[in-house]
Amino acid sequence: MKKILILITFSLILSPIKAESILYERDSYCYAQKGETALYMDVYKRVDTIQSSPCMLFLFGGGFTVGNRRDQRYIEYFEYLLSEGIVVVAIDYRLGMVGIENEPWRYPDALEYSIKIGVEDLFDAVNYLQTHAELLNIDKEKIMVSGSSAGAIIALESDYILRNKCGNYENRPQDNFKFAGVISFSGGLYCFCENWETCSRCAPTLLFHGGKDRVVTPYSIVMFDEGFFGSTALIELFKKSDSDYYYCFYPDLGHEVSYQSMNQEQDLISEFLHQYILDN
Repeated sequence: MKKILILITFSLILSPIKAESILYERDSYCYAQKGETALYMDVYKRVDTIQSSPCMLFLFGGGFTVGNRRDQRYIEYFEYLLSEGIVVVAIDYRLGMVGIENEPWRYPDALEYSIKIGVEDLFDAVNYLQTHAELLNIDKEKIMVSGSSAGAIIALESDYILRNKCGNYENRPQDNFKFAGVISFSGGLYCFCENWETCSRCAPTLLFHGGKDRVVTPYSIVMFDEGFFGSTALIELFKKSDSDYYYCFYPDLGHEVSYQSMNQEQDLISEFLHQYILDN
């Protein structure tokens, strides 16, 4: 299986490549109700979409404390995906660490809870898309997930949980659903499943990370029986499970990679999407 490790050794990211000019529409839907909290998704579709298309679910970043699905930093990325014929679905998810804004890694129970409810919300969004796939012009066999920072953690965690059938989620997608691909911008895997290093094969994954990221480490942090494994540590997991991956690493950059790279590495993203999803 093809596995590509890309090391970017310069400190400045190249100028962005603009997506072609396209016309698209955005519709909003309430996909879940959690107590008094209504969770919405924005569905971006090209106006010329006439058949079922691949879909990219997207989760915003913000340290599980802030953020929203309409953050303007992500719009160019959405437009690029639309230019590739992909329906984009940006979702709300519950923020479990509101009020814990300084060194959240010091609160592992709160972090684990935040990830778990984020995964639960993502699964609700997947179920909604599967139920309404025809209405939304979505190909149920080509649903991908992408996220920035906290959103990338939820994305990677969800794929791991689905592939390894772990975690206690009553709303787990049915019919052996698996994500067709994962794109992570400064994410990682917070392990609370046993034997994570012997996991099943993961979805094809594209990872972006900065070597000087002080918000989400690209390396690993292990304390007692729990650990967080950033992008660099995940490479070992992918090798052991014979998973397909691309890794784009910027030694001299920090957490800005979580939003800059989605707009400034579109050639690489396109190569990944076409190799594993769009042309498959």
